[in-house]
Amino acid sequence: MSIKRAALVCGAVVMFGGGGWYAWSRQFSATGVVSANGAASSPVADGGETVAVSPTELRQVQLTPEKTAAAGFSMATAVSQPLQHEHLVPGRIQYDDRRHVVVRSATAGIVVRLLVRPGQQVQRGEVLLEVNSSEVGDARADVLQRTSELQVAQESSQWARETCEGLAALSRSIRERASIDSIRQQFRTVVLGKSREVLLSTYSELLLSEVQLKTAEENAKAGVIPGRVVIEKRQAYDQLEETLTSQLEERSFEARQLQLQTESRQQDAERRLRIARQHVRTLLGSADDEAVPAEAGDSESALSVIQLRAPFSGTVEQLNISSAERVEASAPLLTLADTSTLWVAADLRQREWRALQLQPGDKVRVIPAVEGMEPREATIHFAGREVDPTTNAVPLVSVIDNSDGRLRPGMFVRVAIPVAEPRTTLTVPESSVLEHDRQPFVFVPAGQDLYERVDVKPGLRTDGLVEIVQGLREGDRVVAEGAFFLKSELLLQGESE
Repeated sequence: MSIKRAALVCGAVVMFGGGGWYAWSRQFSATGVVSANGAASSPVADGGETVAVSPTELRQVQLTPEKTAAAGFSMATAVSQPLQHEHLVPGRIQYDDRRHVVVRSATAGIVVRLLVRPGQQVQRGEVLLEVNSSEVGDARADVLQRTSELQVAQESSQWARETCEGLAALSRSIRERASIDSIRQQFRTVVLGKSREVLLSTYSELLLSEVQLKTAEENAKAGVIPGRVVIEKRQAYDQLEETLTSQLEERSFEARQLQLQTESRQQDAERRLRIARQHVRTLLGSADDEAVPAEAGDSESALSVIQLRAPFSGTVEQLNISSAERVEASAPLLTLADTSTLWVAADLRQREWRALQLQPGDKVRVIPAVEGMEPREATIHFAGREVDPTTNAVPLVSVIDNSDGRLRPGMFVRVAIPVAEPRTTLTVPESSVLEHDRQPFVFVPAGQDLYERVDVKPGLRTDGLVEIVQGLREGDRVVAEGAFFLKSELLLQGESE
């Protein structure tokens, strides 16, 4: 194989990496084709002399217009901007615990209707399944009984209160000595209970006795009757007045006691009804106020049916039962999750503990380990307070938006954790910086379809950017996309010289 042919073959190999070119150049430096310092020479057939190519000429790439169009170059400008040192730590996508629930039945029963399937979207309050439970039926029947008892207690309390108020009004009328006819007319529709006939009868006798006493006093003054009769009439009147007063006091006290008793029974009935309703809500797994379904009065079987509803809008992630299956209390029936937001869990070890200064609401970058998926921003939810003795790490949990549904719980990601304060520095895109013979460099435009290699000293790399410590100035233009194509062309042109 001739030297020229060997050079062409090796030049093609160089297109796939600078490392191969470096090994090839070192191997053939002794032949005079390529020197150790990178200068190339080409043998001439007629005289055996070689023509050296200077390193300066090998730093430029001249392309044809066709190659420039095919390469699809894009340019970038070296600019100063804030850059922050970050550590990439492994993480996992998890369900958001605030929007993830395992639906369970609080009581044993039989699944009578299954209304969802895995992967189905459901809305908040939508019925997921129905379970027939005798315990729930007993609890709902108890609610109905307690409701009836409360109604009776309320009516009794209302009657006792009205009776007490009526007796107080009657006492005022009696003290004012209203006529018996006006009292009967006034209190015709007022609740007085058993006291009505007793008090009105005694009051009528008292009014009659009062008239008789006045008549006796007038007759005694006229000498028609002896004074002894007046004394007897006065004694009868006083006795009736004391009897009426005593009756008013006793009836008022009894009415007041009855009112207190009925109010106490009403309060007890209300408490027992609340307890019964709470028991049903516990069995139903719902905080709704309606403990008994509307159709309970129409169908006794409806009393024993539990309708398990979605506590929030989400997706049925897992289904553990089937229709007509018997379930036990607390058995997991299905898993419901809202995956519009997810958690990113990462472990912070000692070298990342500076990140513990992050506060809820701070932002971090999450880089999915899926080809073609761009990095996303996540918001710090909380940082753990305790070091896990098994992993010697502190958990860090962030909330990430997943409204597009591309992220899945369990996915592996990398989390960019800031470990230093941001600083302003000169940067270029990471795709612009290449390396050959352990020397980083970039390509800058040097003319029409002409590009020149410029050695640089890179620094911090983060978020697709590279800090340029030395070699460029702000405003310099560099090749962003297509730089590797230029590197291959540079090496090939060096071979062809």
